[in-house]
Amino acid sequence: MNSFCFTEIFEERKINNVYFDDNDLSFYRQNVIGVGERLKYRLRWYGQDFSLIENPTIEIKKKKGEVGDKVRHKFTNFSFNLDANTPSELQNMIINRLEDNLGMKNKFYQLQPALLSSYERRYFLSFCGRYRVTLDYNQEFFNPNYINYKDSRRTIDQSTIVLELKYSINEDVDSRIITQQFNTRLSKNSKYVQGIDFIHDQITF
Repeated sequence: MNSFCFTEIFEERKINNVYFDDNDLSFYRQNVIGVGERLKYRLRWYGQDFSLIENPTIEIKKKKGEVGDKVRHKFTNFSFNLDANTPSELQNMIINRLEDNLGMKNKFYQLQPALLSSYERRYFLSFCGRYRVTLDYNQEFFNPNYINYKDSRRTIDQSTIVLELKYSINEDVDSRIITQQFNTRLSKNSKYVQGIDFIHDQITF
């Protein structure tokens, strides 16, 4: 019903992530206090079996004010089972596979798994092709520090849906028309911050 006529462009799929941070959860803290320029490191893969990591991609999300960008590093012939191995072993495997990217490899020596997460996503594109919308729901979070990460499972109410509007920076003017037609409240949202809050009782600053 939106005047930009969004239609679904991909099949619904499950997105799985391992977020990385340092011992002080610096990426988390930077987001919470509103640091203008910040980074986020995660490993992402797709599939209904969360425990099976096949050919994932490292994504480094860069945020500068309200503008975001990504750097990606795709792994091939990569297979890891979270049910049979630990998140720390996953980190070691990642480091060993980053021989062709020494900068990223050195960074991962300083990080560790901080959060496991998954959710369902649907994808939509405007008729003009300039705007994309994603709908995320059925969010789950896990603490990688548990002996069995599944014992730490936390979920968000199934009625909660996160809608994201994505577009290039030069399309910002028309984006306001789209958001005005969505019958929803606009707000800042970080799945990483939300997940850390879920799996930890309290984090002090």
